Amino acid sequence: MAMNAFSTPIENAIAVFHAVLHTDMAREMVANYELSDIDVDVELPDYTKLEKPLLEAFTLDSTACAACTYMWGVAQEAKKHFGDAIEVVEYRYNTIENIARIKKMGVAQLPSLYLNGELKYSSIIPHPDDLLREIEEVL
Repeated sequence: MAMNAFSTPIENAIAVFHAVLHTDMAREMVANYELSDIDVDVELPDYTKLEKPLLEAFTLDSTACAACTYMWGVAQEAKKHFGDAIEVVEYRYNTIENIARIKKMGVAQLPSLYLNGELKYSSIIPHPDDLLREIEEVL
């Protein structure tokens, strides 16, 4: 399977091309498609018993999505500022486990930042100073 610079399989691009040119045939091919439910159990942290603040960045993919890159960058700057006093993690919407986690958390928009399980920023990149203040409030 050939891949391009954006990690999109060339076969996907060909399928889109054919779907545009042969719309009725493409519709017929997927007419009976049923979405399968994600059967992955993810365990969320007990946010009331964290040893230190947990900043979670939920992104499409910070290496390929501009807004996600900025959101993850702000989270990383917070980690640099606070060091080991906080935990910072990114969950990219590109693995089954992370998709299940995003679904279980009820994340409505990507990218989003959660602090100790609470939504702080949804599709809005915070000013670094604002995020630092939010974190300082829970330290």
